[in-house]
Amino acid sequence: MVFRNIQNPNLFIWNTIIRGFSESPSPEIAISLFIDMLVTSAIELHRLTYPSVFKAYAQLGLAQDGAQLHGRIVKLGLESDQFIRNTIIHMYANCGFLSEVRRLFNEGLECDTVAWNSMIMGLSKWGVVSEAKRLFDKFSLRNSVSWNSMISVLLGMGSIQRHWNFFSYPTVLMSNVYAASSQFQEAMKERLSMKQQKIEKEPGCSLIEVDGEVHEFIAGGRLHHKAPEIYSLLNELGFILPEMAKVMINFVSNEP
Repeated sequence: MVFRNIQNPNLFIWNTIIRGFSESPSPEIAISLFIDMLVTSAIELHRLTYPSVFKAYAQLGLAQDGAQLHGRIVKLGLESDQFIRNTIIHMYANCGFLSEVRRLFNEGLECDTVAWNSMIMGLSKWGVVSEAKRLFDKFSLRNSVSWNSMISVLLGMGSIQRHWNFFSYPTVLMSNVYAASSQFQEAMKERLSMKQQKIEKEPGCSLIEVDGEVHEFIAGGRLHHKAPEIYSLLNELGFILPEMAKVMINFVSNEP
């Protein structure tokens, strides 16, 4: 590891490498590095160091170990720091420590969108659906993350039709629910219904630069001059679902 060859790494380097591993497939390395930093470095820890470590504990399901670090946070008087608090809530929620999550969430401190979504996600993940639904309905600033948590609940409950009225999904999201559950015909029906009702979803967009030329790609777009070759290649690489591949390629090829 290149990091090991750096003499006297500063706080920025420590935080960067710990954060990188906390978001990698090897979050245990982030925890090991954090311990090394505590033991071997004279650098005083910064509030921005802790969230990455809690994130690593969350990924590994080690909430009991994370609770020890939480105790350190309390002693340092940092529990009210929203950035740190959010990652603690996420850790406990992800690991099923719901009583601790509820305590932190209901202590009276202001909770932002991240905290609300972590609560909804945790309750949903661990089967406390009715409470998750109550929070979801109460949360006025819910976003795509909030909806995705509820979509996951709906899919996990089995038949979408049987639970159709359990949640009030916008038309676009119901189309995504059907697609995610491989009910492509129902997804297409929803999209056609949107078209008939003149409901439009703003498409995602990305830009890349190739040989000095900037290319813009719109989700589902067909206007790029190499669209047929692109969709064909994506199909060959397995990035398009088999059920949709022929439809997409024919649709692009027949475009005037």
